[in-house]
Amino acid sequence: MTTDSLHDCLACAPQLLGQLERQPLLAERWQTLPRRDYAAGQPLLRAGQAVEQVWFIVRGLVRVAHLSAQGVERNAAFHGEGSWVGWGTPPFATTSPVDILALEPTQVLELSYANLRQWQTELPLVQELLSDGIRAVLARSSQREAELLMLDAEARYRAFLEQRGDLAARIPLHHVASYLGITNVALSRIRARMGLVRR
Repeated sequence: MTTDSLHDCLACAPQLLGQLERQPLLAERWQTLPRRDYAAGQPLLRAGQAVEQVWFIVRGLVRVAHLSAQGVERNAAFHGEGSWVGWGTPPFATTSPVDILALEPTQVLELSYANLRQWQTELPLVQELLSDGIRAVLARSSQREAELLMLDAEARYRAFLEQRGDLAARIPLHHVASYLGITNVALSRIRARMGLVRR
């Protein structure tokens, strides 16, 4: 499960934090979730590992990356504060095809699938939040697929800046190029045409 966009997602901040204020039992359980700290470059999840939890990013930044059989790494998504990161369709365990790695020192709350299943049966709001979160993920995935198929590289970069301008300055350019499916040189040329590179 990945959430690139926080818009219209009840399960993401700030909407989620508002729900916690109105649901004391959910807020109480939220406080029991373990906090995990990751150094820059440290993996939250490696390809091939079982996915049995999702993470809510309290602070920091992570990237989701695929590694091809030829050893080429491609970034699929970036996630900052207030968003969820994981893989698959919670709460159904699966094997991850991706690495999830901290780009900077990051703290997360970890929600195990076991806890999520229990919360679903005991707290009706949780099912609504989960369904809405998955809907937001699918909408963002469809949007990203359309961008890759229909937009040229410069248009994809402009869309990235428009959608993720809040995170863009924190992401190294070689990771942005990988996300866009272009080389570092191509991104440098695009940035120069856009006037984003100092002469």
